[in-house]
Amino acid sequence: MKNIIKIAIAVVILNGAARAGMAEANYYELKDAAQQYVTFGAQASVGEIQNQILAKAQELNLPIQAGDIDVQRQALHTVAIASYTQPVEVFPSYIYPINFRFSVDALSMAGLGPTRP
Repeated sequence: MKNIIKIAIAVVILNGAARAGMAEANYYELKDAAQQYVTFGAQASVGEIQNQILAKAQELNLPIQAGDIDVQRQALHTVAIASYTQPVEVFPSYIYPINFRFSVDALSMAGLGPTRP
């Protein structure tokens, strides 16, 4: 009986850790995608980059809205900031809200090659 209780506790802890880990993995996948969109989106408008980030978040089933993503560009420097709160069931019938926030930026080097006479 003692071993069954220990196993049940271990299963509950592992379940919560796995769910929190999946939320973290989705966060990093979204952050990496946003970094790629900002880095390689020199020709894209800030609205297009924002829509790409939002589409990736929807693909990952993340609770993020268009207003949670801010993309700004000043000359060659582009910055994307996003934040959202994801509810994670860490214990059966207990949902813990985890806040995620990231900022990615890139400097476009397009068109900075040597000038030709």
